[in-house]
Amino acid sequence: MKRLSEQNFYELLGVEFDASPFEINRAYKENYQLYHEDSLVSYSLFSRGEREEILAQLDEAYATLIDEKKRSRYNQSLTECGILQEGKRSQDGRKTIGLISDSKHPTSNTILTVRDELKAMVSSNPVIQEILTHDSLCGKDLKRIREELGVSLEIIAEMTKVRTIFLRAIEEDEYEKAPSRMFLKSYVKAYAQSMGLEADLVASRYLRGMNE
Repeated sequence: MKRLSEQNFYELLGVEFDASPFEINRAYKENYQLYHEDSLVSYSLFSRGEREEILAQLDEAYATLIDEKKRSRYNQSLTECGILQEGKRSQDGRKTIGLISDSKHPTSNTILTVRDELKAMVSSNPVIQEILTHDSLCGKDLKRIREELGVSLEIIAEMTKVRTIFLRAIEEDEYEKAPSRMFLKSYVKAYAQSMGLEADLVASRYLRGMNE
C-alpha cells in the first residue's frame, strides 16, 4: 500500500484517470467534508497537523485536475513515468464513478439518532457480540456485522462521506484500493463508528488482521 505522499492526484481524490470535471469536483467536496475540522467522523481520528496535511494535498490535486491546461501537463508527466497510458486520456467509454446521490445528506442529529439505535442493536445481537470477541477482524467480519444490522453500504456512505468504493474494498479486504494506510485506518474507523461500534477497537483489530 502506498503512503499518502506517494499517491498521484487521481488516487488522492479517488477518481479514474478519465474523470469529468463534475466528478472531480464532487470527489474533492466529499473528501474535504470528511477531513475538515468540523467533520463528525474525523474530528477524533486526526490531529490538526495531520488534517491540514491531507487537506493541503487534496487542494493541490483539485487545483491541478480541475484546470484543463494544468491537468494536461500533469497527465503528460504521468505518461512519461509510465503511470498513465495514452489511451486512458480519452473521454470515450469513460467509466461511471460511484458518487453519492444528489439527495439531501442526513443532518448531524439524524446521524446521531441512527447511530444510537444501531449501538443498541449491536449490544443485543449475539452474532455481533461473538464477532467482536475476535482478536483480529477481517472484511468478512465487518460485512457480517453490517448485514446483521440491516444497513446498506449506501447508507454508511451517506453518514460517513466515505465513497462506497472504499467501503466495499474494506469488506473485501482489498487494501490496495485505499490511498494509504492512514486513509484506510480512517475509513475503517468511520465505517465502524457509523454502525455504533467502538471505532478505535475495530480499526486496530482490522489492521491487525491485515498485518497477519
